[in-house]
Amino acid sequence: MTKDYELMVILSPRLNADEANSLNDSILAQIVDNGGEIIKTDPWGRRMLAYPINKVQEAYYYVNYFKLDSQAVKPLKRLYNINEDIMRHMFVARGE
Repeated sequence: MTKDYELMVILSPRLNADEANSLNDSILAQIVDNGGEIIKTDPWGRRMLAYPINKVQEAYYYVNYFKLDSQAVKPLKRLYNINEDIMRHMFVARGE
């Protein structure tokens, strides 16, 4: 069943701005490759973290909105857990 999702990703500050944008573009491409439809991307840029993650104080934030089959979320989560440049990610199913 296709649902609307919001995905927030926090990317490593080791990346420069172009690399962070490129990584977010590859995240969006993986969503599309799994049958998703991108609605909107909201890059927040480099910001201070609310608390340190692995001794890091700031990172790049992106919020992506898309439609995707609910069965395709689990494999994407696995991919994002493996990538060291993705510090945190959170999928939220959005209500109607």
